[in-house]
Amino acid sequence: MAEANVTTGLAEVIAALASNPSVSAAIIIQVLLGFAAGYYMAKIAKYVFALVGIFILGALVGAWGVSGSVEEALKQLGKSIIESKDQLLAIIRAFGFLLVGPTAVGFVLGVLVGLIKR
Repeated sequence: MAEANVTTGLAEVIAALASNPSVSAAIIIQVLLGFAAGYYMAKIAKYVFALVGIFILGALVGAWGVSGSVEEALKQLGKSIIESKDQLLAIIRAFGFLLVGPTAVGFVLGVLVGLIKR
């Protein structure tokens, strides 16, 4: 029974897209923009991960130098991460637009193509 509702809903969406060219154009543009973002993200991901890794190592070395022991450094880093939890969640919410429909589909496709074309 639920499958019939999904099929009916999908048919209604397709009918609405066919009857309204501006909505169709907007969705196509969203998919293309998501694709472009995903494709370039796949190309620069290794540099972003390297940069984040360098910052994490720098923070560990700095905390180790101040605290004097590895255990204290890890405790201090853990406290810093917990204290910055709200800011991290705000950043994740700000980039939540990637999780919206056609842009997300395009983004995933772009990442896949970018990773495959290496």
